[in-house]
Amino acid sequence: MRNNDINRNMFRIVRVFIILFIILIGNLSYIQIVKSEWYDSNPLNPRIANKENSTLRGDILDCNGKKIAYSENTGKIVKRIYPYGMVFAQAVGYTGTSIGNSGIEQGENANLSGVNMLLHQLGPLEQLFAADKGNNVKLTLDAIVQKAAWDAMGNKRGAVVVLDTNTGAVLAMVSKPSFDPNSAAKNWESLRVDKLSPLLNRVTQGMYPPGSSIKPMMADAALQQNVITSDEKIECGPYYDLGNNQKIYEADNAVYGNIDLEEGIIHSSNVMFAGLAVKMGEAGLKKAFDRFGFNDGLQTDFAVESAHLPDFSKLNKGEIAQVGIGQANLLVSPLQMAMLAESFGNQGKMMKPYLVEEVTSPNGGVLQKASPSVFKEVTTPDRADLIESYMKNEVLRGTGRNAAVKGTVVAGKTGTAENSLGADHAWFIGTAQVGNKKISFAVILENSGFGGSEAAPVIKDIITTMLKED
Repeated sequence: MRNNDINRNMFRIVRVFIILFIILIGNLSYIQIVKSEWYDSNPLNPRIANKENSTLRGDILDCNGKKIAYSENTGKIVKRIYPYGMVFAQAVGYTGTSIGNSGIEQGENANLSGVNMLLHQLGPLEQLFAADKGNNVKLTLDAIVQKAAWDAMGNKRGAVVVLDTNTGAVLAMVSKPSFDPNSAAKNWESLRVDKLSPLLNRVTQGMYPPGSSIKPMMADAALQQNVITSDEKIECGPYYDLGNNQKIYEADNAVYGNIDLEEGIIHSSNVMFAGLAVKMGEAGLKKAFDRFGFNDGLQTDFAVESAHLPDFSKLNKGEIAQVGIGQANLLVSPLQMAMLAESFGNQGKMMKPYLVEEVTSPNGGVLQKASPSVFKEVTTPDRADLIESYMKNEVLRGTGRNAAVKGTVVAGKTGTAENSLGADHAWFIGTAQVGNKKISFAVILENSGFGGSEAAPVIKDIITTMLKED
């Protein structure tokens, strides 16, 4: 009897060990097969850290080959140098043993460190093929356009983004206030707690009410849903009456009279677009935002914050009207608004934005090259051309006149977004033909007032600089 008890206990122990062994093998298989790429590319991987310490980090270049980040070995230390200081800070990011990585320095960490993922999985054998320097990463950013945007913003807080309309390549990505990545480690504690958030990339992660800059999309939605035609006219007096003593007023209590959709864009009529939103209703508004990709998670080579949209099914009439003029619980990023403008300048196609043009080895071999792709087809070519023509006329004779540049065609939409925490934010979005290149853009200046007087001149300065260079 005692031997039988011992045998049963031994069997139970063996069975437990077999189960534990199966779990161990399953976990190792999961790590090696499913999660191998994640562990290999994770900057916390000590093998990557050791690789970085023994290899000179690769260069980050602008689209014309200008160095915007490079490493220098002084014999005692390896120093990472950012020759443009604050100008590229949020896009390019920083790197340091004590503060980690951000921006492109983080996204392209494996390439810049010279880590070949296929070889890296071989462990110590990788050392046989290791290079003395990491790979170089060439960006779509243009140092000239970036510097022009930086200068045009002056001391104002906010963001500017400029895209190549036909490809989605990001030509400029400026966020202010900024920081100097050359001294980020030294000033880390003060940067981290700074109430002005200099580490935040406002282009991709800043969230703002769009104000009237959303009206081109509302015009397209109203046409698509047949709540108005292009030649139909609406009486636009000093206010739109919501009932229950609620009214939405035109700016400065203006009276535009009986106007069509084009004039509604040109004058940025709150009365017209509040009324159109009410006619579309919560279901129609949701369809419009879905169609233009505001609910789609954008996966690209840099971090992007998704729009914060209201629960359309719970909106009352007043909130629906407010959405029509870019207010209520509606928050978007400057990048999303530049993509919105891009779709009207690109026959209804919204391109996937990207920053990395190519990755090259230290000896110049091309390891990776960008391939532009369509993110969404959001509207028809005919409607896109029609809305863009309205935006062109806004610059010629409407609220966007301060963006007009002699010798080229600029299309735009101003926006003045109410801000519950302070003065209004100034917006300007649109497109422009600059030489043989068409660009799309968005400008947001925090607490700066009217989009037409504050944000539009920023784009004028950028386009003027680009035309000179072209």
